[in-house]
Amino acid sequence: MSDEQKIQELQKQINELASEVQHYRQRLFMLQQELNKLQNKEVSASSFVESEKTSQNFRLENFIGLRLIHFVGIIVLVIGLSIGVKYAIDRELISEASRIILAYLAGLLLYFLSWVLKKKYQLFSAILFSGAMASLYFTTYAAFVYYGFFSFAMAFFVMSCFTVYTVFESILYNRQEIAVLGMVGAYGIPFLISANSERADLLFSYITLINVGIVFLSFKRKWKIMGQLALFISWTLFILWGFFRYEEKDFLTGLILIIVFYFLFTVNALAYRLIRSESLTTGNVQQVMINNIALYLSALIVFGYGDFGTNAASVTGWIALCIIFFAFFSYLFFPLEFVLQQTLAIQAVVAFSLFIGFNWSGLTVTLLWVVLAVILFLWGVYSHRSWPRLASILLMAVTLGKLIIFDSSKFTTLQKIIAYIVIGTLLLVLSFLYQKLRVTLFGEKKEP
Repeated sequence: MSDEQKIQELQKQINELASEVQHYRQRLFMLQQELNKLQNKEVSASSFVESEKTSQNFRLENFIGLRLIHFVGIIVLVIGLSIGVKYAIDRELISEASRIILAYLAGLLLYFLSWVLKKKYQLFSAILFSGAMASLYFTTYAAFVYYGFFSFAMAFFVMSCFTVYTVFESILYNRQEIAVLGMVGAYGIPFLISANSERADLLFSYITLINVGIVFLSFKRKWKIMGQLALFISWTLFILWGFFRYEEKDFLTGLILIIVFYFLFTVNALAYRLIRSESLTTGNVQQVMINNIALYLSALIVFGYGDFGTNAASVTGWIALCIIFFAFFSYLFFPLEFVLQQTLAIQAVVAFSLFIGFNWSGLTVTLLWVVLAVILFLWGVYSHRSWPRLASILLMAVTLGKLIIFDSSKFTTLQKIIAYIVIGTLLLVLSFLYQKLRVTLFGEKKEP
């Protein structure tokens, strides 16, 4: 081996040794870090009991001071401003223009304070901002509805701007408190300053405008509680208005409102499934169910002109068809959403059963319910689903209860004979089918 080869070999060994040294240095550094972590854990474990006691002592105060006081404070402040405006109106202490100007100034003052405190106290700033927007909402509403300072177009434009800006700031703040207090809270503001509810079209136009912003935020930021609150408040206000203020002349207004509300909240419930292909949650399905019930009650009011009994049969029939169409739509486009399909199917069965009860009477209702029960049972057997079979049994139980409790005193002897024989025979047939199909339905072995 030449000298040059020896030098190359030594250089190679040196490089290998240097690489090993670097590896061991890294290993030593990692071991030192693990040692430090273990030492820190020992220190934290020794102080855990004391820190836990301290956290327990201050947990309640933390909740009250940082989470509760500002909510209560801003709500009380807005209520105080509203009552103050009403007091000034009742006592005629200031002119109408002065009332609106002062109310706007109060809202702008809250907005200015929220802007000043935004960098250092973002949460508190968000609460002030929500109070400011709620004040500006109700001031604009009052200026238009009660004093006529704005035209409808101007008021709608101003409140649309408030809605867009509130949505924009809610996204920047990324605080749900703004949306809940600044927008959902705005629902109740008109009722604090006046009991006037004669202009339902204006009131519900105002509410619809707020709903659009809420539904957008609910989807954009996944603040689902907002959409649920909006659904509950909007339908509650509409149904209360229908009970106490609705008249025949309001038919077109009522019809448009129930269509808009139903469509808006249905889209809100299904938005994540439609746009983001996310599976529906239990809350989404519950929202669809409540929305359908609210539509039914509101339609009874609107088409009954304030009386549930008027046109109840036709309204129930149309609602049943709408829910059946909705269920068919979900089956086609959301084939994996079994809970949604089952919920809609159950509601459709209930609505159709009510339609039969409203549209016919006596023995006809009994026999039609029996036919519906048979159809449900056969559907359950064919589709291998348990709920249609259980619904069939429940409907048979209701039919039998109706026969015993209500119909026995009204039916003729012949009608009683027909009803009891039909129901009894059908129950026996169902029992036989359960025995015969127990392997198919339950996976059990047949009796020897």
